[in-house]
Amino acid sequence: MREEDLLRFEWIADPRISPDGSRVAYTRVTVDVDEDEYRTHLWLADVPVAGAPATPPRQLTFGGRDSQPRWSPDGASLAFVRKPDAKEPGQLHVLPLAGGEARALTKLEGGAGAPAWSPDGARIAFLSGHNPVLDVPEHKKPKHEPARVVTRPEFRWNDDGFIDLDHLDHVWVVEAAGGEPRQLTTGTRFKEASPTWTRDGRWIVYSTDRREAPWFGVPLEDNELRAVSPELATPTEGGETTLVADVAGPIGAFAEGPGGRWLAIGNVLTGPPHSYDQNELLLFEGAWPMTTPQVLTRGRDLAVGEEMGSDQHPPRGGGGAPLAITPEGLAIFGYGWQGATRLARLELGSGRFVDLTGADGDLIAGTVSADGRSVAYTLGSVSTPGELWVCDLASGAHTLLLAGNAALLAESVLGDVEEFWYPSFDGVRIQGWIVKPPGFDPRRKHPLVLQIHGGPHVPYGFGFFHEFRVLAAAGYLVLYTNPRGSTTYGQEFANCIQYRYPGDDVKDLMAGVDAVLARGWVDEARMGVTGGSGGGLLTNEIVTTIHRFRAAVTQRCVSDWPSMWASSDFALFTPTWFRKPPFEDPEDFARRSPASRLSEVTTPLMVIHSEEDWRCPIGQGEAMFRGLAVQKKPVVMVRFPGESHELSRSGAPSHRVENQRHIRRWFDHWLQDKPAPEYGL
Repeated sequence: MREEDLLRFEWIADPRISPDGSRVAYTRVTVDVDEDEYRTHLWLADVPVAGAPATPPRQLTFGGRDSQPRWSPDGASLAFVRKPDAKEPGQLHVLPLAGGEARALTKLEGGAGAPAWSPDGARIAFLSGHNPVLDVPEHKKPKHEPARVVTRPEFRWNDDGFIDLDHLDHVWVVEAAGGEPRQLTTGTRFKEASPTWTRDGRWIVYSTDRREAPWFGVPLEDNELRAVSPELATPTEGGETTLVADVAGPIGAFAEGPGGRWLAIGNVLTGPPHSYDQNELLLFEGAWPMTTPQVLTRGRDLAVGEEMGSDQHPPRGGGGAPLAITPEGLAIFGYGWQGATRLARLELGSGRFVDLTGADGDLIAGTVSADGRSVAYTLGSVSTPGELWVCDLASGAHTLLLAGNAALLAESVLGDVEEFWYPSFDGVRIQGWIVKPPGFDPRRKHPLVLQIHGGPHVPYGFGFFHEFRVLAAAGYLVLYTNPRGSTTYGQEFANCIQYRYPGDDVKDLMAGVDAVLARGWVDEARMGVTGGSGGGLLTNEIVTTIHRFRAAVTQRCVSDWPSMWASSDFALFTPTWFRKPPFEDPEDFARRSPASRLSEVTTPLMVIHSEEDWRCPIGQGEAMFRGLAVQKKPVVMVRFPGESHELSRSGAPSHRVENQRHIRRWFDHWLQDKPAPEYGL
C-alpha cells in the first residue's frame, strides 16, 4: 500500500435506513483526482429479503456535492443538501424516489443544512446562517472586507474560519411542496443545532448553549434542549422558546421515543472541573422542562457516543452513531470500550445490556428505522475502512450490504495487526497494537515508528489507518498505543493526566516501546516517533527529554503553552487543563512547554503544520523549527497552504498524499539511509 492509494478509496457515510427498514440511503465519498476534491453522491441499497436475489446499490444523484439524505415519513422521498460548487453554500432539495428530478426548496445566500421532516411529511425544518436583512441585493457588499471588531475570546474556529455573528445557524422551516422558507429563531448571541420534530409535530426541538460567556464556564460545553413552534409568526431569540431539557453539563445527540421519553448523550456533572468528563446515556421523561434524567449507564464506566481516531473515517461525509428508543423499549446507542467502538442495546425496563457488535470494531455512523426493527450502520476494523451493515434487532442477525473497498484491499498486500497489552512503569496495563510489514520475518531486526494519537482524550484502536499501512509497506514496524489520557478505559484513566500533561502518558509510551523491543524484532538504533496535535505535543516532549529515537516528525503540534493559550481557537480560560492563566503561573506553563527545552534536542525533526490551523496555530510548529534551526540542528518544516487542523483526515486529497510521503521520506532517510535531496540530505 502506497500513499497514492488514498486516491482510490471510497467511503460510505451517513447511512440512513428507511422508515420500514427495507432500504438504506447513504453518501458515497470518492476522490476526483483531476479536480483534487472529494465528490459526494447519494446512493441507495436494498436490504435483502430472505430467498430473494441481492440487488446492487444504485446511484441516486449526480451533482457531485450531495449529502445529508433524510427520509420522508412515508419513505417516498429524500431530502438532502446540494452544493452547486465548492465555494457556494449548500441548499435544501427533495428527490422523489419514484422518479423525477430533485427540486430545490431553498435559495438562501446563507445556505441550508441539517434537514428534518415533520411527522406528517408536509414541512421540513433546517438550519441556515442566512440573514434576511443583510443578505439581499440592496445591501451592497464592500469591495474589501472591513476590519473585524472582536469582543469575545473565541472569534474563529478551526476548519470554519472567523465566526460571523450576523450569520449564526438558526432554525428555519419550509413547506415540502415548496414555498418561501420561514425563520423561527434569530439573534447574534446564540446558535442552534440538530433540529428535530416532536412526534406530535407541535414543536421543533434543537440543541443550543445559551450561556452569555461559555468560554469562561465549566464545562466548556453545556448545551441544553429547547423547542420552538413551527407556527411562530415572527422569529425569536429565546424569549418565546420553551426549555425542554437541561442538566449541569452537556447534552449532545438526542432522540425522542414513544411516550414522550427522550434519550440523550450527555453528563450530569458534579464536583470539581475535569479535563475529561465521560458521557453517559441519559433518559429524560415527564413534563418540560426535564432536569433530572435517569442515567442509564451509571456504574458501567462506558464512553457513550465515543469516536475512534482514524484517518479513514469518511472525509466530509457526515453522520453520527445510532441513537434511538424502539417501540419495544430498547435504547440503541454506540459506546467505546478498550480501543473499540460498539453498537449496543439496553432494555429500559430491566436494564439488560447487550452488545450488538464485537469487541474489535470501529462503529462509525448509523441510524435506527422508524419501526424500531433494524439498524443500518458502518463498521470498520484494522483490515478495512467502514463497511455498510444492517442488524435485525429481533433476531440479532447482521447482513453485510456493501464493502466499498473490497477490490482495492484484495489487490493490496497488508501485514498483520497484533493487539497486545503491557505493564507500564507502575504496573498499570496499557493496550497497544503493532502493524507488521507484509511478509514480516520475526528473525530480522526492523526499524520501528511509534505513532501517538492526539486529543489527548481520544482513542486509537481497532480502526483502519492508511498512514500506518503505508509505513508498514515501507518496511517499518508501526506501534500505536493508548496511554493515560486515552478514552474507552473509564473516566479515571482518561482524566488522570489533568494538570500533568505531558507526564505519565510519555512513560506509558516508552513502556510500550520497551515491550516491543523485548520481542527482539526491532533495531533499537533505527526508531522513529511521530504524532499529531496532542500527539505532536508528546512527540516534542519526547525529543526534548528522551534521546532514544533516531528521527521524529511532529504534526500540527503544541510546543509553547503560553502562546497556545493566547492563540488557539478555543479559549483556555477554564481550570480544566491549567489551574491558572500563564501570567499568574508562568512556571507551570514553561515546565509543560517543550519549546523551553530546545537546547536538549538531539533528534532530527520534521515539523508538519497547516497554515490555516486555528486549533494549534502554526506558530506552535514555527517555534520548534526556528528554535532548532538557530542551533543548526537537523530540522525541516513542511507547511501546507489552505489547510486546517484536519489535514490528515479531510484535507485536500493531494495534500494528504503529500503529507504521508513527507513522513515516510523523512523516516526513510534517517532510519533506512536513503537519500532525501528535497530536504538537503
